[in-house]
Amino acid sequence: MPPARRPRGAHRSAPYGRGWLPPSCFHSDYDGNGSDDGGEVFPVPDDAISAVLARLVSAADVVRSAATCRRWACLVAKDAAVLSGALPPLPCLTLGFLHQENAGATARRRRRLSSETAPQPCFVLTAAAARLIGQQGPSHTTIADAVLGLDLDDDDRRGLFEHARPMAARNGWLVLELRQERYTDGVKLCVCNPMRGELFMLPPLAGTDNPGDYACALYTGHDFEPPRPLSAFFRLLIVYNRRAFTALRSYSSGTSRWSMEAKRSWGPKIPSEKLHELGQSIVVGGVAYWHMRCTAFAVRVDTPEPTEVCMPPSGPCIRDLPLGWHSLGVDLDGKLIFIDAALGEDYDSTLGKRHRSKVRSHHLTVATRAVLCPSSRDDGCSGEWEERGRCIRLKQLKVRYEGIGEEKVPPFGDKMNLRWFCEKSGNLLFTLGQGTGSPGAYVLNMATERVEKVADGIDCDSWRNLVGYEMDGAAYLASIYRR
Repeated sequence: MPPARRPRGAHRSAPYGRGWLPPSCFHSDYDGNGSDDGGEVFPVPDDAISAVLARLVSAADVVRSAATCRRWACLVAKDAAVLSGALPPLPCLTLGFLHQENAGATARRRRRLSSETAPQPCFVLTAAAARLIGQQGPSHTTIADAVLGLDLDDDDRRGLFEHARPMAARNGWLVLELRQERYTDGVKLCVCNPMRGELFMLPPLAGTDNPGDYACALYTGHDFEPPRPLSAFFRLLIVYNRRAFTALRSYSSGTSRWSMEAKRSWGPKIPSEKLHELGQSIVVGGVAYWHMRCTAFAVRVDTPEPTEVCMPPSGPCIRDLPLGWHSLGVDLDGKLIFIDAALGEDYDSTLGKRHRSKVRSHHLTVATRAVLCPSSRDDGCSGEWEERGRCIRLKQLKVRYEGIGEEKVPPFGDKMNLRWFCEKSGNLLFTLGQGTGSPGAYVLNMATERVEKVADGIDCDSWRNLVGYEMDGAAYLASIYRR
């Protein structure tokens, strides 16, 4: 396992950022001295209280304990890494998502863009993020403020994120592809953590190393065994095509360099159009998974050199659906699951009377179809798909009407898109577009089936370069101290 600490010579920027949380939240030597509401030091030793906190079974219990007094809040922040690993998924970890409509602009194209177009990635906040950060509504400066931590008139540094394309995000870390000054610049990537205000600049991939179109996956200290959520270690995997094969390559913050290029070993070259559609990766057990037809493409990312993992060819009830109608996710047991969207049908009596006809309304349905279970077979396969039949009916979200009558039924369509699955919180981000009953951007809690609308408008479904962002559980518990 690579070391968690950053060696000398790592490609890290100067400490410009201030982050959304104070630095004390991430120090393992965080001092928890305090007193109860009466002003007297509590006689129970800190170690004894920490042992009790570690046995709590819900995040609500931990938060209530932290609210008891300043000293207990300090202890929760101090032991956040241990406590977060023992708790179930926390829905409040989902802070929102980023999208970029002007990514990849070269210097010549940037001059042609309107000055009214915001060049920074837009961050759409959830209610939990608004409470934590203290901002309301979408923002084009929130990420730059947290990572760069500079004044608005410092254009040189703030311009670093202009026209940057969000590529991946996991456990509080965010991958951005920086803009090119010219077409020959190659791919320039940075990995940052807005929670901590940290920024790592990766060596560019130019010339013969330029991957062209690629998909990427992020592996962090959360994925260690045991997890180290406060570690600054990360490994970035990229998947791309060469002329005759699909290639794999990774960058490690532990070594501060890219690995050697490896070839895909369990299948043919991935068609370029499919590679372009891979989208989000899900990391489970040190393996990064992308949805591909009726199964998944898997690459081991917890080793210095990435290697492909053999996957079963297909699974029960897994359909090869159009882009946006399927997603991979993680269930409460930490297993990989396959999620798809469908239309649930019911009769709309109110609208039917108005149009003097039988009108059927269709609502959005999100279903978990299969789960990947580890296999002990000797064929080298990582597991097998098992059928899973859970269905979430979102009847409040109408996406289509059908009927025949003297008057025209509203022309609702079914333009929808499953965008991102947040692994730590268990939330699914999706958008509904023009023609649906409630266009906008939504966050669905897969456990409670609660839906939060975070953005309104018919243009949400057309947003490009969209990635979901969630903080890690340790950062959330550590943030309790500052409230």
